[in-house]
Amino acid sequence: MGKKILFVYLAMCLSAWATQSQSSPEIEKLKLQWQNEQQNIYRQLEKQRVNFLLLETLLREMEREGKFSNAIFERVVHLEAMLLDYPLIEEIKWAILNTKLKLNAISQEEILHFIKQYPHIAKRNKLEQFPIEMWYKQQKWSELLAYSDKVGELSVANQCRVWAVQYQSQADKLQLNPEAAQANNLAQPLSPELAQLLAKFDDFWINNGSLPSDCANLEAFWRDQGLKTEDKVKQKAVKLWITNAKAELSQLALNNQDVELGKWLADLQKLLSEPNYLQHFIAKQPLNDLNKQLVLHAFPKLLKTLPEQMQNVDFAPYQTWAEQWQLSENQVREWKIQFLQRFFDNTTPQFQQWRDAQLAELKEDSLTERRLRMAIWQKSDLNRWLVLLSPETRAKAEWRYWLAKSQPAQQAAIFQQLATERGFYPMLAAQALGQPYQLVLPAINKLTEQQTLKFKPQLNRIAELRALKRLSAAKIVWLDLLQAASFDEKIALSNFALQQDWFDLAVEGTIQAKAWDYLSLRLPNAYSDWFELNLQNKKITKTFAMAIARQESAWNAQARSHANAIGLMQLLPTTASQTAKANQLSYTGEKDLLDPFKNIMLGTAHLAELNETYPNNRILIAAAYNAGPHRVSRWLERANGTLAMDEFIASIPFVETRGYVQNVLAYDYYYQFLYNETLVSFTRDERERRY
Repeated sequence: MGKKILFVYLAMCLSAWATQSQSSPEIEKLKLQWQNEQQNIYRQLEKQRVNFLLLETLLREMEREGKFSNAIFERVVHLEAMLLDYPLIEEIKWAILNTKLKLNAISQEEILHFIKQYPHIAKRNKLEQFPIEMWYKQQKWSELLAYSDKVGELSVANQCRVWAVQYQSQADKLQLNPEAAQANNLAQPLSPELAQLLAKFDDFWINNGSLPSDCANLEAFWRDQGLKTEDKVKQKAVKLWITNAKAELSQLALNNQDVELGKWLADLQKLLSEPNYLQHFIAKQPLNDLNKQLVLHAFPKLLKTLPEQMQNVDFAPYQTWAEQWQLSENQVREWKIQFLQRFFDNTTPQFQQWRDAQLAELKEDSLTERRLRMAIWQKSDLNRWLVLLSPETRAKAEWRYWLAKSQPAQQAAIFQQLATERGFYPMLAAQALGQPYQLVLPAINKLTEQQTLKFKPQLNRIAELRALKRLSAAKIVWLDLLQAASFDEKIALSNFALQQDWFDLAVEGTIQAKAWDYLSLRLPNAYSDWFELNLQNKKITKTFAMAIARQESAWNAQARSHANAIGLMQLLPTTASQTAKANQLSYTGEKDLLDPFKNIMLGTAHLAELNETYPNNRILIAAAYNAGPHRVSRWLERANGTLAMDEFIASIPFVETRGYVQNVLAYDYYYQFLYNETLVSFTRDERERRY
């Protein structure tokens, strides 16, 4: 990529020179010179790339053998010397160091030098922790202690190592003999340093689960000093319970010798595995701060075990618990919010009446917004709920839109203001006013010559990593680069990424900069030709398909969701397989979905299938693409043909799907605007259908 920068610079020089001279032979000579330089640079880069991959192969072979080979490493060093000006020299240095770490063939000095020279890589790989482990194994106690003071936060294992050394030092000075002291019931002398160490260990023991064996001697001495009290065991148990650490809670109970404490720990274990045991826990256990913490955290777990449409929904028993356990006003409020969230859609009339009364009292925005959506699909009064919103939430474009819809006298003024903003509801406002939705785009500055030189090494790294298809590694370098850049630099860098067709990095740059108005950077014209090719003879517009891809992956071709949706258009392997069979397309497995062309091919085919079910309706297609056709059918059944377009979208119950549909429709319009397509905010089919 640095070569590409040079090519661009040479081309600019050539163009400028040509405007000042009419000598064709001189122009041809300069062109030839430029072409030769291009070829030489490209050949050099190709040669370096081969040597880089060879170096990595040699390192992997050593790791596979499990031992350090001087003969192989000598060749690695020679290859490294040939690659000192290669863009990935940092990756080379880390690869060598990492192999030596794995094979225990490295000195602390090498590690410390690397940390100083390459702080980003060192921090990412927690390299500063390694010297402590090495000095501990080598029993270099003074070096270990001196270095540990310079490290910010130690890992649990390293903290135990440091304290083990400090404890042993104090034990030697004081000539401690824990076994003899325990056998003869003698008190052990404590120095101020040892007392301070034990005090630190108190908090450490309470706040961590099972500790490494290096802490064993200190823990035993701490226990023998009578510092492992019932209260500390209970504090630790509650923390383990809250973090759902079942195995460690079980281990804590196993190591306990106190009968009464054992009963309490057994109750905790039962409460963790059986949330509806809470009522028995409340009946058995006394009121204290630790038990109250458990009750507060167990309550939402209990609610999840209760069916949403259960009969006789009543908060009264829990109000009794709250009074019994002396919950504060805020704690009772939180319980009510959790209770309402669980049973919000319960159809029992008595509960609905109580719910609405509580909403007016609580004024909790998340619940009020949910009630507003219910009022929208029920076509009931909105003003009753709009007034309950906080000023911050009421100022959101969505609720200003619905305020205008519910107050005709203010409607035109609110819509006029909304239509000047960016987003889905401003689009709706412009539609309601019967005027085109206009977008104003900010100017985008290119990298200056000084900025280009400043960022050139990192941009070269990114280009080479992408050339090697190491997209995740390239993104890490990109994020490091953005982190140190100003807002204006982030915009210029994002623009540069766009010029290189690094679509995902351009989008990421705008996210890091929070540059929401820079639509040409947020919505690049990515893979345009492939979308056109795959949409031939399909009733899906290119801008809509691209909007789906942009929303799904932000143009990251390697994206993979927690549900295993893969690639640009985030297809599930099962969906991809079914779509391929139905459309006579090739699909051999998940790997295909990481290929941009194949992903677009299958994703656009799936969109066309959904269009057969929901003809010319991007709202329903997008909702089905995100949440599945079965859910869309359920929402349409509930609406029963009574809702207008805006009402249906606002009442989609899933937060993710609702936002997804709104974003896709807005992105579709932005793509139309950016790339000179006919502007259609909403189609006639979408506007006129009753949902």
